[in-house]
Amino acid sequence: MIEYIIIAILQGLFEWIPISSSGQVMIFSTTLFNITPEEAFSLAIWLHLGTALAVIFKFRVDFISILESFMPKTNNIDDIDIKKRNWLIYATIGTAITAIPLYFLFKVLIIANFTAFQGDIITLVISGLLIVTGVILLKVKKTFGDNAITDISKDQIIKDSFLSGLTQGVSILPGISRSGVTVSTIIYEKYNQENALKLSFLMSVPVVFASIGVDIIFGEGSVFGTLDILTIFLITLISFVVGYFSIEILLKIANKIEFGYFCVLYGIITYAIVLPILIITSIA
Repeated sequence: MIEYIIIAILQGLFEWIPISSSGQVMIFSTTLFNITPEEAFSLAIWLHLGTALAVIFKFRVDFISILESFMPKTNNIDDIDIKKRNWLIYATIGTAITAIPLYFLFKVLIIANFTAFQGDIITLVISGLLIVTGVILLKVKKTFGDNAITDISKDQIIKDSFLSGLTQGVSILPGISRSGVTVSTIIYEKYNQENALKLSFLMSVPVVFASIGVDIIFGEGSVFGTLDILTIFLITLISFVVGYFSIEILLKIANKIEFGYFCVLYGIITYAIVLPILIITSIA
């Protein structure tokens, strides 16, 4: 139980900064706690439930207004609520197009073939993806624009949100930071940083619930089938509480520290440590 509590705390802390909470969960799970890669992958998906609930609670006014925009008889629906609703719809569609194939690709080609190395190969793959995340962040760090969702046409919202959703789907791969790639994409589309961060948070919620559904149906190592309900409830609660109370301070840190360099350095250090061990183990 202790290892799951630690991992849930890490999820709550790392979700808000672009260093891939899924990657950290898989690395800690497989290398420190000897959790199988299949379960670690599923755990990384499930722990997002707690932080998604933290986002819902944090931006509850936005989500209530978005839900109300689906009701045709509701009076005084602001145009901004309709735009945010449409953003979530088309972003979710785009996410499904990339995330579903990558989910099965990762499970079939990577996890299924390399479990014998006790997580070392998985760690290297994750670290490589973290380096990719860092390069993306460094690439777009100076491309901020002045666009805001209030000023964008409905046709432009469809295009921008769909593209953002396509990139969000790639983050199903542990090591690719969801917040990193979505914020980077929205900034690349010339939105200002405040809009990029908020839209990234809002569009994460539908896909978290969808990902959990896919994992329940198709995940052979799903934590839903390997952990008891009490443990799942506990880790969800912990990631929610930690995520909610850390979101403000971690967002401020993310705005001040260049996490692109951190991701690249972290990945390189991991390769320097794990790769020699893997080579020696293979020779032996």
